[in-house]
Amino acid sequence: MSRSIALGIVALMLLCLLPSASGAEVEELDSGLLLGGIHGMANESFELNSSFADLPAIAEDYTATWCSNCVDVEEAMEEVALNVNMQIYAVHRNIYDPEDPLGSESVDQWFRDRYGAFTPWKPPIAGFNGMYAISGSNPVGDSLVSDYTEVAQRPNNAGEGLISMTWTPTGANSGTVSWVFEHSTEKKYNVTVWMVEKMAYFPEGTNNQQYYPHVLREIIDVGTVNSSGIFANVVDINYANAYDGDDLEVHLMFEEYIEPTVEEEEEPEPVTEDTPFISMPLTALALLVAALRRQNQ
Repeated sequence: MSRSIALGIVALMLLCLLPSASGAEVEELDSGLLLGGIHGMANESFELNSSFADLPAIAEDYTATWCSNCVDVEEAMEEVALNVNMQIYAVHRNIYDPEDPLGSESVDQWFRDRYGAFTPWKPPIAGFNGMYAISGSNPVGDSLVSDYTEVAQRPNNAGEGLISMTWTPTGANSGTVSWVFEHSTEKKYNVTVWMVEKMAYFPEGTNNQQYYPHVLREIIDVGTVNSSGIFANVVDINYANAYDGDDLEVHLMFEEYIEPTVEEEEEPEPVTEDTPFISMPLTALALLVAALRRQNQ
């Protein structure tokens, strides 16, 4: 056997050991429904009411100012939002990421806790209603726009209900939020206020965008919802500054609480004659290496 042929066989066997790359797909999550999205400017008083049926779909855009293919995702989301009742939230990667100043560690960690299947957290990731996600910028179907439109319009099984929100500024970085939540299911929710910067200017970003919309800057707990019925609360909150400007929005959000499941650890299966995938190529590889050594001696 010539040396070149043997090396070719070795290379093919090593390729067999590598996992094949999978195409883009819609991932169904088990982190619970995201509901809400009613909002107003943080420096203005407002009062809002909405039925569940009129609430927007919630789209989360996990992104970064250095991420070039994130631009395709962001543009597709903006196009979808022109025709679909959908609210976009840009979660900028922050943990171990000194290049992007628009995110925060707490928001990034919140996203990682919800989207645990997507380690190692490489943007872009597009999430919808807390229930579905698509990783990367390759479309599942004909285009990202058609993908996002279809997933955003899937039923969220929230049932019937009403949401009310009143916001009153009390200082430069403070305000009082009161909310009422009436629903017909037994779902439990954590109630949070999301502080969102309408547009942040960062010309040093290497994806050449300069202006970054819908930046989720902070998440603040303001109560809980248990079982069906009517729930309400009034909370005084303090919040951080925008990255630049004075364009922070106050968004009311309801995050479904899912009881964590404890999975029993399974013992690894021993390698036997019935599981030859790893053992056979490695054995053949060892024999080829030995043959090459003898040939060179």
